[in-house]
Amino acid sequence: MEDKPLVVVLAAACATLAVAAVLASNLGWPRFLRVAAAEHSWAWLAVCAAAELLAYAGYALTIRDVARADDGDELDLPTSAKTVVAGFGVFAATRSSGGFAVDYWAFRRAGASRRDAVERVLALGLLEYLILGIGTLVASALLFLRLDGHASAAATLPGLTIVPLVAVGLWLTAPDRARRLSRRRGGWIRRKFADWVGGGVVVRELITRPLAHGAGVLGNVLYWAGDIACLWAALQLANGHTTLSLLVLAYSGGYVLTRRALPAGGAGFVEAALTYALVGVGVGFAHALLAVLIYRLFNFWLPIVPALALMPAVRQLRERFERAEQTG
Repeated sequence: MEDKPLVVVLAAACATLAVAAVLASNLGWPRFLRVAAAEHSWAWLAVCAAAELLAYAGYALTIRDVARADDGDELDLPTSAKTVVAGFGVFAATRSSGGFAVDYWAFRRAGASRRDAVERVLALGLLEYLILGIGTLVASALLFLRLDGHASAAATLPGLTIVPLVAVGLWLTAPDRARRLSRRRGGWIRRKFADWVGGGVVVRELITRPLAHGAGVLGNVLYWAGDIACLWAALQLANGHTTLSLLVLAYSGGYVLTRRALPAGGAGFVEAALTYALVGVGVGFAHALLAVLIYRLFNFWLPIVPALALMPAVRQLRERFERAEQTG
């Protein structure tokens, strides 16, 4: 499948249409079509586009900073931008492991060793969940205090899990302890654990040295803010309403796995998960489904066009990656 991007894209489209059809059927087609045909403010489409551009620009900054953190190699901004477009567009066409494979290739191209590239890819994932987790914690606190809507304790208390997770991460990545725990030895589990600790060390440097790496952390904040803003704008277009804190809670709940980590962009899975997450915070089913389909148009489908244009560059990146892997 890696050499047949159009096949993967068509499969993703079929999965999306099938899931959307099933959800609309469960709701009732007349009800969904009535909501879809209602009067809409199409200016929100421009907001969706601007929000996703902000998200992609932010992620390009993050990748660049993760590459050079902890004495890493410099990754130029054009390469970072191409990596983001390829990784968020037709990343399923480049490797079955999702968009993070493209990041791995980019880090290897910049000069990172195999293990260093793996650790930096893991650092990207850890940083993503750290920033999203903190955002979810803030939203949960606002809801618990009834400052921006209200949600049950069952919905808000899980946001607290980020606190012990951060504490454990800081403990594991303390300099002396991290040097010991990040040594790759023993069995498969022990080696994988060492890689995760190594990735955590990169994240620790990013968040504890704001003067040197503030752009990377800020870029990831912009990435999440832009993506959530796109969903919010899509919800306004669909005439759905909820508070910002409830939207963040639904978004984080629908993104147990990010589309970057899933093959085929999580097509079908993301649509269903986000729709039910929005319904769970009080958005009407028809409005939620329409909003998610609009959001995914900007979040996944439109970026496929420039990503397809970049496929020759991605193939070159793959060839360089394979040569680098052969030479160690």
